[in-house]
Amino acid sequence: MTKQPGNRRVAGLIDSGGVYASRATAADGFVFFASTAMDETGATATEATPAPPYVASSSAHARAQAKYVVEQLGGALGELGSSINDICQIEQYVKLKAHADPYFTVVTDPGLMGASRPQGATAQLSGFIPRESVISVTGLAIVPDAEAGLAKSYPGEDPAKPAQGLFSRLAAAGPYAFTTFFATDNKTGVHPSALAEIWNWRGSEIRSEAEFGLETLAQRLAPAGASLADTVDYTLFLADIGDLYDFDLVFKDAFGDVAPTRTVIPSLGFANPRREGAFGHEENAPRMEIQLRCLRAESGLQRVAVDGPGAGFGSQSAGVRVDPLLWISSHYADVERHSDGIDREIDDALAKIEATCSNAGTELKNLLRIRAIVASDAAAMAFYAGLRRAVPKDPPAVSMIVAGTELLVPGASVALDGVAWLG
Repeated sequence: MTKQPGNRRVAGLIDSGGVYASRATAADGFVFFASTAMDETGATATEATPAPPYVASSSAHARAQAKYVVEQLGGALGELGSSINDICQIEQYVKLKAHADPYFTVVTDPGLMGASRPQGATAQLSGFIPRESVISVTGLAIVPDAEAGLAKSYPGEDPAKPAQGLFSRLAAAGPYAFTTFFATDNKTGVHPSALAEIWNWRGSEIRSEAEFGLETLAQRLAPAGASLADTVDYTLFLADIGDLYDFDLVFKDAFGDVAPTRTVIPSLGFANPRREGAFGHEENAPRMEIQLRCLRAESGLQRVAVDGPGAGFGSQSAGVRVDPLLWISSHYADVERHSDGIDREIDDALAKIEATCSNAGTELKNLLRIRAIVASDAAAMAFYAGLRRAVPKDPPAVSMIVAGTELLVPGASVALDGVAWLG
């Protein structure tokens, strides 16, 4: 694969109101983005706010914010030589289940994402910045270049008859294949093959979903010439973070000798059922969703584990290097830093990300995206200040999630993951 010019570039800079982030950052043909309905002042955009008499409508808020987010992303991607049509994989977060359908109605319009169907995942999360945000997105796009091997495709699909659906089940670009598993058939709720019996003590809901996931993902990845053992990085959404142990028991061996990087996100719910607050198979609610980024065998590239402070935090590597990108798992500050104040905790977590970058031969200034999962709004604003200290110019795209629940490390205020350019 021929390499593209690799200058790191940012677009959609927001540096006001305590916020410090870019909407999109590109290098070597890859573009990482993150956005809510935030304007250049760090506040909720006026254009994304419904006017009376619709201010009480969840649908009106979701539609207005979805339109604004896509328009802003389109502009930022365009500055970097990419576009909405070049989005390969997207994570979509909603605050309430009632926000999902109006969001989908907007973004799947043929004039927006509907014509190009990126690979997608959707989860209900507690909150975002600014607090009025009901929609948040993050993901990866490409700067298309056929000679460099960067072209979006849908392996296994007939180009004349593309599969139907809001988002693609499998997409590919360059060396990567992208897919998502969610244990539902979208009609009956939890897929019958993943449903744990509720009338006795035997079995486990998360284990049933994970085992069904292994089978489904193996079949789904095959047309792209990839497997679970080729996983570079993944996002795991869990309705109960206590399920991570059993998930790892099922998936650990499937991931092979090089443990992928990952981020675990506490989630309030998924697409089924419609009812807010449903939990567990007895209420027809899945417990997990997983979105993967896998290496295609035909690329000839190798996954290289990079040591760092996040290694061994469960079944994960601190970093995984696939030139020209370094994928970085969630890192937490040392427990003793939790009592030193939020600023020191954030600085310590950033220092751990920096250590993993250094071990791979890169620096924090080469981050393309950083994701912060924080316990409070105050921690969110403290993170932006910490990022400014660490990267004083051209910040990466920032995906900010206010978890509203305890993180994987009890008492922690922040968890950070990222993707960096190797330069």
